[in-house]
Amino acid sequence: MKIPYIKIQQRGETFFSVKFKASFLLEHLNFHFREPYSNYEKEEVIIKNEKYIDTIRNKGIQLASSDEGIQRRLQINRINSIKDFIENGSDNFLPSSITLSADISTLDNFEDQYLNYESNEIGFFEFPENFMFSIIDGQHRLAGLSMVKQDILEQFEISAILLFNVSKSTAAKLFADINGKQKSVNKSLIYDLYSDVDSREFNQIKKYHIICENFYTNPKSPLFRQIKMLGIGSGAISQAFFIDYVKDAVNKTALKDAHEEEIFKVLFYYFRAYQNTFPEDWPVLLNYDSLNQLDEHATKVLKDRKSQLVKTNGFGAIVRAFPHIYKSCNNDPERFFGVINNLKGKMKWTDLEGTGKALQNGLFNQIIEKI
Repeated sequence: MKIPYIKIQQRGETFFSVKFKASFLLEHLNFHFREPYSNYEKEEVIIKNEKYIDTIRNKGIQLASSDEGIQRRLQINRINSIKDFIENGSDNFLPSSITLSADISTLDNFEDQYLNYESNEIGFFEFPENFMFSIIDGQHRLAGLSMVKQDILEQFEISAILLFNVSKSTAAKLFADINGKQKSVNKSLIYDLYSDVDSREFNQIKKYHIICENFYTNPKSPLFRQIKMLGIGSGAISQAFFIDYVKDAVNKTALKDAHEEEIFKVLFYYFRAYQNTFPEDWPVLLNYDSLNQLDEHATKVLKDRKSQLVKTNGFGAIVRAFPHIYKSCNNDPERFFGVINNLKGKMKWTDLEGTGKALQNGLFNQIIEKI
């Protein structure tokens, strides 16, 4: 496998601009999507994931879920539109580069031959014929191309930026930087990937990702299985919503610089106080015998009763009220139960008038006035 390259250097980093024949590259790629929370999802969500994978595979794309992956799910409409774009216009092309990584840790002498300081600025890489590349950015373009007629692919070349031995941390940061700042990607996925980035810039997001993940995965948590960790799936609120609101609220208190364990503990008491006070409006039972019982209760609260308490309007309101209530409790989380119990019979979370931020503001003002 002979691949032409141009060496590029930026701020001490070295990477390479390369090109592939599209038909050849597609035979040497792994498609995956990030799915680290399947053990906590409801059975119907797991079945839905399996159907999604089957749908993609039926299009000839060998997709797999991955706990360690960084990619979002492929959007079927988008890959179909890319296929149609290429096939239906003889002058249509894809000039932008994709970003790939190559694990050469098992290739003897590759690094010495190509990646040392004195290696050629322009040349050819030689890879084994069975070598596989990983996608950092550009999976929709590649998936769309994989469905294009073979005779078109044979005439189609793809430009790529190629990085070698990229760590999970670096790959996550690259994906987050490219997709989080330059084009719209589900914010919850970006926040989830920040947990894999080892950089001071992301320490705040990493901290609140850990807190959010603990609330989602801890069976004793008031929010157990009720957060859409990747912005999709079961749950009442998304990870992005949780992080944005909780981070903003905590930063207004003495907990601003506290460790995630301390913040989690205080918030645990806070949410538990609402759960105790409004059990019919909280989707997680205080005590349950099985996940089925838990899911049935969540369905009753969120879909049948249509309670807003742990949906974006209600949850946003109680999180925004957190700094005021925490201060009124003299920073003592054990006092939350008595204070929040004062709201019993004074707040309703169903059949509410209004929508969006106006409704949230109304609930927030009621909490502050009635505490």
